[in-house]
Amino acid sequence: MNQITLIELDEVYLADQLDKVESWLDHTATAQFILMEKLQKAIPKIEEPHIREAIEKVADANKHHAHGVKQLFSFIDRKYNKKTDSVVAAATAKLEVGILGFQDLFGGAVGSWQGLHHLLLLNQQAMGAFAVVEQLGYSLGMKEIVDIGFSVTHEKQMHHIVLQEYMLEMAPISILYKRNI
Repeated sequence: MNQITLIELDEVYLADQLDKVESWLDHTATAQFILMEKLQKAIPKIEEPHIREAIEKVADANKHHAHGVKQLFSFIDRKYNKKTDSVVAAATAKLEVGILGFQDLFGGAVGSWQGLHHLLLLNQQAMGAFAVVEQLGYSLGMKEIVDIGFSVTHEKQMHHIVLQEYMLEMAPISILYKRNI
C-alpha cells in the first residue's frame, strides 16, 4: 500500500525558494532591459518605413513587459533593483554587441540589418526568461506570476515571428548589396 506523506514547508524553506525566484527575476529584468535598450538604438537606424513602424510597435509592447517584470517582484514581496539591473545590462549588452558584430562581420552582413539580427536574438533570450517565470509561477502555485509570464511570452513569440521575417527578408540586401534596410 502506498502512503502519502505530507510535508509542511516552513518559512525558512519558503524564503530560500523565493530568493531563488528573485534571482531569476533579476535575470529576466536584465534580459528585458537589454532588449529595450537595443530597440531604442535600432529604430532610428531602420530606413524602411513599414519595418520601422513594426519595430516601434514591438518597442511599445516591451514597455508593458518591463512593467510586468517590476510587478513580478511585488508578488514575492521583493523589490525591483533598477540600478543593479542597468549596470549588469550595460555590461552584458556591450559583450553581446561585440560578439554578434564579429559574427555578422564574418558573415558579410552590414548596416541596420545587424540591428534586426541582434533584436531577434535578444527577444529570444527575453522570451525564454519569461517562459521560465511562467513555470516558476506554476511551481509556486502563484497565479499572478503565471499570468504575466504566459502573456508576455505569448506576445514575445509574435514579436519573434515579426523580427525573424524582417531579418530574413532583408538579409540579401545587407549581404549581397551591402545596403541598409
